[in-house]
Amino acid sequence: MCAQEAESEERQPTPGIDYVITREQLDLVDVNRTLAAVTSVECRDVNRCLVALDGERPEEHLAAIRLLSGLTSYHFVPDHPTEPFKPMWTTGDRRSLVPTDLLQEQIDVIAEFAPTVAHLGLRARLCDVSWFMQRRRREMAELAIAAYCDLVEAVRAGKATFSFEKISAWGIGAKNALVRAARISHATRWELPISQRLRDLLAELVATAYHDGRDDDFWRIAEVDLDHGITPPTEVATMAEALVDGERLTDNPDARLSLWQLAARGYRRARDDENANRCMVASAECHVQKADLAGSPMLEAAFLQEAIQALRNYPNTRERREELTARLRDVQPGIRDEMGHFSTEIDLTKIVEHSVAVVRGHSWPIALLSLVLCDQPPTPEEIRHTANEHAQEFPLQGIMPMQVHDFQGRVVFRAPGMGGDDAAQEEHLRYLMAFHRGHSRQMTVAGGINPIRQTIASEHLVSNDTVLELLRNSPFIPRGHEYIFARAICHFLAGEDIEAASLLTPQLENSLRHILALNGHDTTTADADGVQTEASLSILLNADRPWRTLLEQVIPPRYIHEIDLLFNFPGGPSIRNQVAHGKVPAGGFWNHDFVYATWLIIHLAILPMARRWGDVEEIFARVTGLYRAADVDEEPDQ
Repeated sequence: MCAQEAESEERQPTPGIDYVITREQLDLVDVNRTLAAVTSVECRDVNRCLVALDGERPEEHLAAIRLLSGLTSYHFVPDHPTEPFKPMWTTGDRRSLVPTDLLQEQIDVIAEFAPTVAHLGLRARLCDVSWFMQRRRREMAELAIAAYCDLVEAVRAGKATFSFEKISAWGIGAKNALVRAARISHATRWELPISQRLRDLLAELVATAYHDGRDDDFWRIAEVDLDHGITPPTEVATMAEALVDGERLTDNPDARLSLWQLAARGYRRARDDENANRCMVASAECHVQKADLAGSPMLEAAFLQEAIQALRNYPNTRERREELTARLRDVQPGIRDEMGHFSTEIDLTKIVEHSVAVVRGHSWPIALLSLVLCDQPPTPEEIRHTANEHAQEFPLQGIMPMQVHDFQGRVVFRAPGMGGDDAAQEEHLRYLMAFHRGHSRQMTVAGGINPIRQTIASEHLVSNDTVLELLRNSPFIPRGHEYIFARAICHFLAGEDIEAASLLTPQLENSLRHILALNGHDTTTADADGVQTEASLSILLNADRPWRTLLEQVIPPRYIHEIDLLFNFPGGPSIRNQVAHGKVPAGGFWNHDFVYATWLIIHLAILPMARRWGDVEEIFARVTGLYRAADVDEEPDQ
């Protein structure tokens, strides 16, 4: 239920949702004149212009302006088959607007009004929403596809821009428009005449990028081409191979990897398994090159393991796998020394205070890094000192036993108080440590994590594909799990904490096992029948088992201790148990401990890459075409 419905008795009526804005009211706004100076074709920039008008226009204009503001405020997910327009923010059981909130009568008015709009981005949005809500309106589907093609061509001709003044018809803005047009064409079985124009445009963009030797632009748009079978797949594969051998990419294994994988996809679509396998073996060697350039034992081990796992799927690679496995064993001892001091190698004093100022005006990678580094758990000694001080200051509270209840009201833990034997006192002290960490997390979430992620969501375009590429170099994430982390991060930035916590909580213990495996430690046990079982989180963190000590040798103890208090200890939030057994009600996922827990897993996934964040920015630029200011002069003319 959206915020407007949840508070219907307290809020002002919302245009388009509680009452219909007429065509005459929309005409009063004169959007063609109003938006004439907006050169960007993206709705996020239209929305900013409309929001700025809210306090400037006469009262009779405001309802129509607010309707158009709502229509341009959606979070655009162009390739989603059922929810291309998601809420921009979600908080608890509240969210911002989505198309399904609109009255059907309002859709009729929007469909009538849309063809008269000159601004291509707004026209595309109005036509798309009209068709999305009323699929019988095939003319709206055709107009939407045409508008998406028009806006890409307008940018290419220099008549318009995308957000951030991007003038490339091969960047992320163009890709999003083309992906959405292709999705509509797919839903209408590519039967609309305008869909042929889309096919021609995609094929032309792919061919131009190839002939000009622009590997990033080629890769970005060729993916859309392959997804929808525009250019013959063997041709795409051949072009990708030709580009990957270019001299410019000799020292760029990430770009080479993307092109080899694209070539393999093309050959696989053409049912040419021999060439597809050859390309995938070549892509595995890109991981080896990344290991050569890593400059970090942990990253080198992660990349070598990626290469070994990739080669296992293909014939005649055994000798190469054995060679890489031997190298991996030689690298593993260096991981312990690196990670044991990792948390002190990042100068957190250079990260500004947890506030919107950290993020506003910065690039997406810098904003993400600011979110990741906005906090660091204290050491176990610091937490214990705080708990002891509390026990001494309030001795009567320390004597009294305490109970901890789960979301269903059941008693799940009893703290015995400080008056018993040593074991009882230690258990009560552990409870106090968890209790005080809860208060600290609450301040961190309210003062840092939430403001930063909300600002990122409002200022930056975030997509699964972009985040996925950034996470491929994280040694914390096992191979094949990057997409899960990417989706969870996108959900987290949007405030969709049910989805984020549900996706990431089960990944934590698997990632800890993965870290141990990188160091050559097996985490499986076998019973009398030889049935193997992997160590669960509670076993990994059990002080009586060997794995906790091994983890603390690789990951700073502050993190292992925080994971124990947050996810495992029954006297704390016990998040792993609460989520795994379905005990958390919807509102519970926005509890500060759950938000912090999700943030902590993201923190651990991205932290190992922080020291080489320039590489992450390069990957972001390659994936999106949004280059850093320092790179503008180096961008190819497009």
